[in-house]
Amino acid sequence: MSKKLNLIIYRRIFAYVTKLTIFKLKIMKTSFFKPTNLPIAVFSSLLILLTACSSKKIVNTEIKTHYIEVDQTVAKNQEIDNFLVPYRQHIDEDLSKVLAYNPQDLDRTSAKWQNPMTNFYADAILEIGNPVFEKRTGKTIDFCLLNYGGIRSTIAKGTITTRNAYDIMPFENSAIVLGIDGTTVYEMATYFMKNKTAHPLSGIEIFADKNTFSVEDIKIKGQSIDKNKIYYVITNDYLAKGGDRMDFFLKAKESYVLDYKLRNMFIAYFTKIDTLKPSTQPRIVLE
Repeated sequence: MSKKLNLIIYRRIFAYVTKLTIFKLKIMKTSFFKPTNLPIAVFSSLLILLTACSSKKIVNTEIKTHYIEVDQTVAKNQEIDNFLVPYRQHIDEDLSKVLAYNPQDLDRTSAKWQNPMTNFYADAILEIGNPVFEKRTGKTIDFCLLNYGGIRSTIAKGTITTRNAYDIMPFENSAIVLGIDGTTVYEMATYFMKNKTAHPLSGIEIFADKNTFSVEDIKIKGQSIDKNKIYYVITNDYLAKGGDRMDFFLKAKESYVLDYKLRNMFIAYFTKIDTLKPSTQPRIVLE
């Protein structure tokens, strides 16, 4: 509504209230316009006029922002800080709990294809997830596929704590098992060779031509796969929905949610072992 139109409405409201007041003085003796009821009459009239404009659609045409830097100049609230101290100490104690020992630095960028870091990442999820899946379904998981981008930190040589599990997996992703046929497994392998990314793999070997990178064979548990057979792969809920362009997972014939966060699976794995011994066995074999 324009400013000009608003001005017209306000003038009419004023004129209306003025006339109403004069009218009240003339018929003061009537029951409705007694002095005690006049405010109600005026308010009702104003409400009717104002609600006539209530259908107006207000559109925000400008947003102004202001950057407020939180630095040393911001005074600390000691009362809040004191309140948080016991919680902070409790969390720090939990995260600092030693779970295992790592004899070498682990870094996902240490090799072009699979490496000790990516191998451990997938091996751990397969080892912890398989007993859970078998107990619930009577079936076993054939292999594991996770995403390279999901590894968010290195693991330094030395003690492994709960904090390390949060560092390498800060997201809330959970494990899910999908049943895919052999043809889809081949599609997955082709995706691998095309993208040339060291996505963590476990329980599967992809053999490809070293010059053309075309897939020549895929083995699970030492046997070439059957394109008509259903294979069970454990992955995360992000990839299961086609994340990282892994659209082949959308062709899954079966799906089982384990309700088990990957981070907790890593904690379970570290707790289970004494010393981390990541495999160096290649999962992508170029011939």
